[in-house]
Amino acid sequence: MKKKSILTTALMAMALQAGAFLNAQQLNPKGICYVEVNNNNILNTGAYKLQTSNSYLFNVVNIFAANINYDTSRGRAYLYSNNNVTKVLTNADTYIKPLQQKGMKVVLTILGNHQGAGICNFPTREAAKDFALQLANTVNTYGLDGIDFDDEYSDYGNNGTGQPNDSSFVMLVQELRALLPDKIISFYYYGDAASRLSWNGARVGDNINYSWNAMYGTFSAPNVPPLTKAQISPAAVWLGNTSNSTTTSLATQTKNGGYGLYLWYDLKGTNQTSQLTAGTQTLYGEATVLSGTLQSWTQGTNCDAPIGLYTSNLTGTSVKLNWTTVGTNTYDIDYKPASSTTWTSAATAVNASSVTVSGLTANTEYDWRIRTNCSVKSTYMFAPRFNSGSGGTAPTGSYALSLDGSTESGAAGNINLSGSALSFEGWIKPSSFKAASPYISSIMGTEAGDTNSALLRLGDASVANNKLQFVLSINNVQQKLASTTALNANTWYHVAATYDGSSMKLYINGVLDASKAQTGNVSSNGAFNVGYLYNTSRNFNGKVDEVRVWKRALSQTEISQNMCNVSVPATSLAAYWKFNEGSGSTVQDSSGNGISLSLTGVDASNWGTDLPCATGTSTVSKIVASQRELSSANTKNPIRIFPNPISKSSSFTVSVPDEYNKGKLTIFDFYGRIMSTKSLNTGNNQYESSGLSSGNYILQFESQNGSIKQTEKLMIK
Repeated sequence: MKKKSILTTALMAMALQAGAFLNAQQLNPKGICYVEVNNNNILNTGAYKLQTSNSYLFNVVNIFAANINYDTSRGRAYLYSNNNVTKVLTNADTYIKPLQQKGMKVVLTILGNHQGAGICNFPTREAAKDFALQLANTVNTYGLDGIDFDDEYSDYGNNGTGQPNDSSFVMLVQELRALLPDKIISFYYYGDAASRLSWNGARVGDNINYSWNAMYGTFSAPNVPPLTKAQISPAAVWLGNTSNSTTTSLATQTKNGGYGLYLWYDLKGTNQTSQLTAGTQTLYGEATVLSGTLQSWTQGTNCDAPIGLYTSNLTGTSVKLNWTTVGTNTYDIDYKPASSTTWTSAATAVNASSVTVSGLTANTEYDWRIRTNCSVKSTYMFAPRFNSGSGGTAPTGSYALSLDGSTESGAAGNINLSGSALSFEGWIKPSSFKAASPYISSIMGTEAGDTNSALLRLGDASVANNKLQFVLSINNVQQKLASTTALNANTWYHVAATYDGSSMKLYINGVLDASKAQTGNVSSNGAFNVGYLYNTSRNFNGKVDEVRVWKRALSQTEISQNMCNVSVPATSLAAYWKFNEGSGSTVQDSSGNGISLSLTGVDASNWGTDLPCATGTSTVSKIVASQRELSSANTKNPIRIFPNPISKSSSFTVSVPDEYNKGKLTIFDFYGRIMSTKSLNTGNNQYESSGLSSGNYILQFESQNGSIKQTEKLMIK
């Protein structure tokens, strides 16, 4: 019902828009005009009228063109305006409003820029929505009438981006239509997008207003169901290149065929009335005349907006906004609740790479934007939407997230894990395991193909559905390692996978479970997901918590000691999702890298306090027991602690056998947080408990070479 309602609303909005379009000028077919603003003044479109009716010739004017660029540091497609597009947009009162006052619609064309990003390779709906938000905010900021898509010059695959897929363009126009229900969305019928107009029963044509032929000098109607002839231009005239006789022939075919649009491309700053008349005499029975002076064009000044945008230090009421600086310029930054249309200034002319905003409302979605101050101002760059968080008052591990194994998952955007080392780790509590082939439950990672993957999952065609499998693309082949241990449903496990350039390893609850000799570099640069990989039929069914991604191989000591929490900043920690929000559809990244996890399909019921690292009868307690069993098998002389319990601010003695000489003692609280580390020496060692409050603590002892460990519980009254 929800999808139907959204679609119905969109179609009604499109009908209203089409009606408004027809009422602006009673021309049929309507004139569509592209202006290359790198060389020509867009105001010249308002200088041409029909001789008798005095109607303006052009109904839709396309600013050609802004670009889809790719921010490799954030793995994000972003809207880029060069110096000339910037001049038009930032001077809207001069170049846009005068045309609109004449009844024309002014639309911004978007096309690729050889960086790998385009309208056909958004890997997830979250990525498509992020770009749609950038477009919608641009339209609303500069008073535009819509967006036109041109799938050229993207060079798909550059910068580690993906190849075109069937869902991307459909998702993009769906998201954009929801954001701009009353604006024009049009499609220049060309490129990969022309063959990717439907997906899962949804069509691009359900959410756009118009489409036109892109092959100049030809007559060919775009096939974009369910658009009607009134919404299509089969004719395409390149002013100055298409002959007058062809222009007339195309006009005749358009009129006889009953089509509602006629496309003119590349209106220049010289008198074009001769060729325009070759079309309008047939289309309308009138010549085209100049009604004003043609204007020249002076190039705009270069001033790029910053990229590398991300948020950090979310507390519920404050946030740190971060960006990559451009030279020695200053910046203006604004923010607003996502539901608002009013921007609030966060800083003006600030010379910095970040600013902290206070006074936010907890658990609220926000947008923010930034522009550069040069001798002119850049266009605004719009950052990814963020959630302010729960307020940060809950302890580590206060919430975990439950996924249904079908429609619910998390998407982090692109993470580049290519190289010689990486690690995945996190807590999982499977509710069930896949009962049908290929028996896979996806936990985390990237799977863009056999030659581009790094992932951790349960099961495979040849692996039991309750055993872990670690998969890496090395030398264009997926290398796989399965666990020895089979997991049980409804049980919390800490799982970790590492690769150090010489071996792949799997750990369960901090204990090495399986390993495999392997050399070579990993090839993995693509969309990173939690609970989903490749296909929703493989989604993970169960709870997840404390998920981390590293660009180095963790040691067993690091894994076993930091299962419940990692102190940040941490070397080579790429992303860290604690799932402490307790609500909302965004999980913030605690690593400081700003790689938030966008959740699909979740609501309040997905968040819970069934935790792996809670107090009392926690999984930490179970690990204590399992590690004590391991240590007793590895040493004949266990460490002894006395007295135990102890009083607050008193001392305790640790009797250390030779096996642990020069080793390390780590003290954890029962949330898994490291409270202190101390060295070990043979014999009786006295340690102060000052700084520790009353409660239960876990003491982990490790030999110098890490080969043996012992874990004990200490109580402070």
